Amino acid sequence: MLTTLDKAALKYFLKTSKDLIKRRKRIIVPRDYMINGKIINYKQAIIDIGIVRRDDIWNYVLDLKESECIDVSEDHDHKRDFNSEMFEFIKNINGKDVYIKLTLRTSNNNDILVCLSFHESNRN
Repeated sequence: MLTTLDKAALKYFLKTSKDLIKRRKRIIVPRDYMINGKIINYKQAIIDIGIVRRDDIWNYVLDLKESECIDVSEDHDHKRDFNSEMFEFIKNINGKDVYIKLTLRTSNNNDILVCLSFHESNRN
């Protein structure tokens, strides 16, 4: 359950994210995922959801709702900025529960929306 502070951060995050997507200030981090006991790269993961074009991911992110957020937490990866928050969502896409993990980054004084995960959910 999200705290009041998390809910306020989420509301701001969704508004900012939608603006960044419309201005094409967004990136997808190419990663491999462990799904159902096997390693799948991010391209295969989106194909398995039924998404053909990588850029279509952003249409689903534009449609995210506050109620689909399952967690807001600090980024603990030493390779990235510790001061940012991670926003995790579960969204039903093409009959599958999809796990989406997003964050904001600032580079050269410009905000960028970063998609770290977009794959079928392992959560029950």
